[in-house]
Amino acid sequence: MFVDAMGEHIAKFDWQRTELGALPLWQASLRIAVDTMLLSPFPSAVVWGPGMTVVHNDAYLPLLNGIQHGLGRGFDTLWGSMWPELGPWVFKALQGQASFVQDEPQRIECATTGVSGWFRFSYTPIRDEHHDVVGFLHTAIETSASEHVLDQWREQTMAFERQIKRYMDDLEYMWQLSRDAMVTVTRDLRLQSANPAWYRILGWREDQVRDMPVLQLIHPADRAEVEVAVTKFVGERITDVFETRMRHADGHYRCFRWTAKFDGALLTAVGRDITDDREEAMRQSRALIRDTQRLEMVGQLAGGMAHEMNNLLSGVGGSLELLQRRLAEGRLDRIDSYVELARDTVNRAMTLTHRLLAFSRHQPLSPKPLNINHQLSLMEPLLLQALGAEMHLAWEMDVSPWAVCLDVTQLESSLINLCANARDACLERGTVMIRTMNTRLAAPFPDEKGLPPGDYVALQVEDDGHGMPADYLNRAFEPFFTTKAVGRGSGLGLPMVHGFVRQSGGYIWIDSTPDQGAKVCMLFPRISMPVAEEPVVCLPRVTEATGQRLLLVDDEHGLRGLIVEYLRERGFNAYEATDSTSALERFRNEGPFDLVITDVGLPGGFSGRQLVKTMRMIKPEQKVLFITGYTDFSLDAHQLQGADTALLLKPFQLETLANQILLMLTE
Repeated sequence: MFVDAMGEHIAKFDWQRTELGALPLWQASLRIAVDTMLLSPFPSAVVWGPGMTVVHNDAYLPLLNGIQHGLGRGFDTLWGSMWPELGPWVFKALQGQASFVQDEPQRIECATTGVSGWFRFSYTPIRDEHHDVVGFLHTAIETSASEHVLDQWREQTMAFERQIKRYMDDLEYMWQLSRDAMVTVTRDLRLQSANPAWYRILGWREDQVRDMPVLQLIHPADRAEVEVAVTKFVGERITDVFETRMRHADGHYRCFRWTAKFDGALLTAVGRDITDDREEAMRQSRALIRDTQRLEMVGQLAGGMAHEMNNLLSGVGGSLELLQRRLAEGRLDRIDSYVELARDTVNRAMTLTHRLLAFSRHQPLSPKPLNINHQLSLMEPLLLQALGAEMHLAWEMDVSPWAVCLDVTQLESSLINLCANARDACLERGTVMIRTMNTRLAAPFPDEKGLPPGDYVALQVEDDGHGMPADYLNRAFEPFFTTKAVGRGSGLGLPMVHGFVRQSGGYIWIDSTPDQGAKVCMLFPRISMPVAEEPVVCLPRVTEATGQRLLLVDDEHGLRGLIVEYLRERGFNAYEATDSTSALERFRNEGPFDLVITDVGLPGGFSGRQLVKTMRMIKPEQKVLFITGYTDFSLDAHQLQGADTALLLKPFQLETLANQILLMLTE
């Protein structure tokens, strides 16, 4: 093993510092793959495990841009500048799909000669003895090579897979090198032999278990199932999979998934230790139960919503009734207080509906590429204000976080909610830690219906408060569920955060133990788009309208009339339309308009988004303000970027609408 110059480097390298672990503990399939890769005359590397740890040959060195060697490094780190192009092919390989990328050659400067060349890459999945994909072979070849060399290269790639398969079929070779347990059992179910991995996993010595009845090592509850399985293997000569628990030398049990084959005299079985997988599966099952319970509480959502809205409507109705009585009597005393009470109640209703939309994942978002660390630094003053004077805010930020695409306003609102919850949990005296870190998922998380494998940015908010018991933790994301005193919380903060994270393509969960604090964990997908630097622009502040022409499109007659009346009082020249057809007619015949204000959902099957696309075919630079309270379809991200497009959520104050219009018209 490892006979060339690079082989010596591999043998001397301190692999203990990598996720591969010490060289003597490498599993058989990894050793076989590295042995085979070192024989290739082409630049090649074995990329192994979730961290994509690289083991390469000598010919691979000139591709590494002056790096002395890439042993033990992450593949995405070595190829960081080209990761957006290489990443999709890598994930295909990790899903079991081999690729020879002929149409996308990469330009690479040789680190030793300084000469640039064009290279094609191939990605060949590597599977272990259980046929699970555990890595891939990365091979490069210059495109200037002759067809003969290309054919030779393709043959070497196919030979790589054939050679690994041949070694996998050699039981004696695998017996010593495999990290999975292997045993041979006689017809009368006595243990004849076991490989080193079996002894290492279960802690037994050979003299302790030689000729021992296997059933003595099996969990009592599993013995009948094992006897039935062995009978099938011996009598029917079938190959099947079964699971059982085996006793460790210290008395506890480890769970194995076995495959077996009977050759007429001995039963040979290969078992993978799945104890950790079982524990993870149980954790995921508990998470699934929590989600199911949350869905079953839809009735509670309706009841809570009715309760909150009835309170708010009572406040508005009572204020209007008293206001009407005072006006009818010709009395002007206390009119201002009734108006202020009604406005305050409406503002609370706005907040309630926005949180409900966020929880239901139907709130239109305006995401943009951003650096999470930079954005959090901008939010720090607001977070400190939410925490209060006696709370300490600490940071643990990834040195170079990947880019994400998020709605900044909703991210800010979510973090303020989490900080407010943390403050209450710490009784206003404690520490909140905010962390960011790059995270790679090699498998779906937490299950097949969750996040797919790929790159994510983790955002965590952790406090040292009183924590949450299991029964509260299971209901944390239920709407209107709160442990706070009456009047201190509506129970929509965490549901709103949950809805925002899931609508952003991420995942959220809470880790907490009573009296040991709580940690809210969020994962957001990595994006390959660059994060644009935001220029500092000083815009003139306009406080009054000067007759700018506006077109308002909304099918709500009462609301549309109020908005038009208000805008005309503010000095705008406002026009109105009830649907997209009449809006287009006015746009063509009575334009131009300085700004079009349109609802997203319009009657007649022609949405506000489609209306805007049609208008911009006539006038590409047309400025548009979308207004909406609920939408079954998402707005295109590019439509919400730039000074010519904005989004305002219903309900809103008329003054807020006017200020947004003035802001857009001054840009």
